[in-house]
Amino acid sequence: MKKTIIWASIFFCIILLSACSKKTDSSEATKPVEAFYNAIVTQNRDRVSSITCADWEKDAMREVDAFMGVKSELKDFSCSVSSEEKDETVVTCKGSIAASYGTEVTNFPLENRSHKVIKEQGEWHICGY
Repeated sequence: MKKTIIWASIFFCIILLSACSKKTDSSEATKPVEAFYNAIVTQNRDRVSSITCADWEKDAMREVDAFMGVKSELKDFSCSVSSEEKDETVVTCKGSIAASYGTEVTNFPLENRSHKVIKEQGEWHICGY
């Protein structure tokens, strides 16, 4: 009987602790970063202003402009949260942008970038790397 009470107490504590832990929906914080790279390869400048913070919008537009007129695609691309605080998250991505310059393909790796994602007015925005 004592073992049953102990195990029930442990189980209850685990449930209670998991319910009380603060979790950020990581998939929500990665979305603007993923959208940013999709905007680059689809050359969609209009999308950039809705997913970037105001302070970084000009730089983000330059990134998109650098790939204008170039056929490009994302290769082995995925993003995940590497650290998070209250309204700021760091997102890292794997993969690369493969850009075709005529017959030559150049890969631009994304692994070395830590993307700053902040919550503004209740929504996540990419704000640099």
